[in-house]
Amino acid sequence: MNEPHNESSVAPAAAYLQRIAEHIAAIRTAVPHLTDMGERMAEPLLAGGNIFTAPIAAYFPNEFCNRAGGLMGVRPLMGGRTDAYTSRNKDDVAWFALPDPRFWKAADDAVLRELLSSNARLFAIGKADELPDNMRRRIAGFTGGAAADEGDYALEAFRPLTSFRPFEQLVRGWITTGEMITACIRAGKMPIIWMSVWLEGAFARNAAFYDHDNLREPWLIPLFHERRYIPPLSAGYAAGAFLDELTRIHACLLAQAGVLARAGQWMAEARRAGRGIHAIAVGHSHPEILELKHAPGYPIQWSGSVSDLNLAVPASIGRDEVVLHFGYSPVDIADVRRILKRGVKFIYTSPYGRPGELEDHPNLLWFDLPWRPADATVDIPGYSVRILPMSSSAHAMAYNAILAEFAERMGWR
Repeated sequence: MNEPHNESSVAPAAAYLQRIAEHIAAIRTAVPHLTDMGERMAEPLLAGGNIFTAPIAAYFPNEFCNRAGGLMGVRPLMGGRTDAYTSRNKDDVAWFALPDPRFWKAADDAVLRELLSSNARLFAIGKADELPDNMRRRIAGFTGGAAADEGDYALEAFRPLTSFRPFEQLVRGWITTGEMITACIRAGKMPIIWMSVWLEGAFARNAAFYDHDNLREPWLIPLFHERRYIPPLSAGYAAGAFLDELTRIHACLLAQAGVLARAGQWMAEARRAGRGIHAIAVGHSHPEILELKHAPGYPIQWSGSVSDLNLAVPASIGRDEVVLHFGYSPVDIADVRRILKRGVKFIYTSPYGRPGELEDHPNLLWFDLPWRPADATVDIPGYSVRILPMSSSAHAMAYNAILAEFAERMGWR
């Protein structure tokens, strides 16, 4: 684990984001490898295979499936196991993430053993050395990324507390997926992409692609459009566009390091006063990607994804407790005012931006986290929707910057 970067001239939130810039630069240098991996994933799919995922790392099926800007034709899981078809077709592709190897024994994972015995081609988000040699040889490609102990600060079993590994898994996983999609486009086949259900007309548009009849269920979605020409996109296009947008959001956060520092200060004050600290990220990977089940005593109470502020900040959360809410939908000003009136200290953001009518308040700390509303990031010229969601990657940057400030003020080394 790295020593915390807490130089007196640099606030912890800013120091963390400076480290993130180094990770983004390292991922850029890895783009040729990730492009090659995406092309190797595309090859069997173009030959008639299916793509599926498995809950090796528990967060990833939720992050990857039914996702704005992701593939509609991902095959489902049945009863928590990979579907039976995974053992039939040598052109099937399994795409999954590896858990933190310090808390997970690959040899004891029944789902992973099932994948290893299947005919599918296996591609993993993570580092090759996170698997034993006998399993590693079966994997067709690894994305690489940060080591499990790379990060700063420590609290009980959480070492590091501000880890870089989840951020790298999210970014490397999605840009590899994007490179797979553009490889399919270059071969003349356009994958069917989810339109975000937050966009008008999305339900009707998405439903049109289901292969629906009254003979059997589940009703699946083909991986590719039958007749859809999209101009070819160069290798590295999706990765570059995604990383450019990520860099823009990173710069926006770095410019707000003082606000993020104030958020961490609020958390430290609440902790010392014995008040609750709560976090909600509306999206698909948090809090599961933090793997909090492995150790008790995490200093922030995470709730599941919920946009409605009346549910996200229930009446049971009282005066001087702190709530961090990463919103997904437009801001409901009346709900925010009700929360503030109760004395809750509310740290809030929405990709739609702060409405002009939302006035300043001593209990409100707003910061901008400007991923594109409806989430998908990369434009595909000639196609109706964008690919590759950004919200989880953006959440990882902002959350850990705030957490670094919290940890530094608490002296958690």
